[in-house]
Amino acid sequence: MQLVSGGALRKYVRIAEISFTNRVVYLADHFASSIFLILILFIFSQLWKTVLGPSGEIAGLDSTAMLWYMLFTETIALSIPRAHYLVSEEVKSGDVAYKLIRPYSYILYYFAAYCGEFAVRAATNLSVGAAFAYLTMGPLTVNWGKFGWVLLGFALATSINFLVCFCVALLAFWLEETRPYFWILNKMTFIFGGLLVPVEAYPEGLRRISYLLPLRYSFSAPARLVVDFDYSLLWQMLAGQLVWTVLLAALAAVMFRKGVRRVHVHGG
Repeated sequence: MQLVSGGALRKYVRIAEISFTNRVVYLADHFASSIFLILILFIFSQLWKTVLGPSGEIAGLDSTAMLWYMLFTETIALSIPRAHYLVSEEVKSGDVAYKLIRPYSYILYYFAAYCGEFAVRAATNLSVGAAFAYLTMGPLTVNWGKFGWVLLGFALATSINFLVCFCVALLAFWLEETRPYFWILNKMTFIFGGLLVPVEAYPEGLRRISYLLPLRYSFSAPARLVVDFDYSLLWQMLAGQLVWTVLLAALAAVMFRKGVRRVHVHGG
């Protein structure tokens, strides 16, 4: 992904705004879809109350913190737009060739649209989930003075999730069907992303694997930072996020360039 000038940047900001506005039109549908999040939180609120009781902990988090932690991981997971499926279909059908002649970067176009839609989905899921968590488990103590770091972590997490999904979608240049790989990614997210419990609670071997993969830095780490802010976790998370953002952006650019060349060679 090439760097963009100020004028080009405004163009992608506008794309994000349009995507945001388009999703706001369906705001009621987004709130309705949050019912699934409430169901998940209800089940685990009862589980943590029973298993942990008033004084038990998992990886340093009590039952209240565990539910809030899960709220943030699930908000990220459930708010991810499904644009990568559209990318995959465009690649398979050859429609991607028509978008190559348009005056914008294909990758940055989808990233901007992704961010706009994610913002709406995350806002609805978080507001509904936070209301439920507050009523069932009590408030979350937030250090507002450090909230800027949390927002930075979530912004980088959003970038990583987009790039991971985009890279999988680009496999359509070489593979007939990519849905099995998205299914595998989804299952890996549950484990290595720490959707249900922090990866710090895992056995050492599984924890080490989680630390090496990008999923921990886009789900578990930013969620834990909200409920249990710690500077050592912050620096570790930001370092991992920056490394993975650069690596995945480079991988996406290389895959796209090679894939487009493949389309041209085959007369797409």
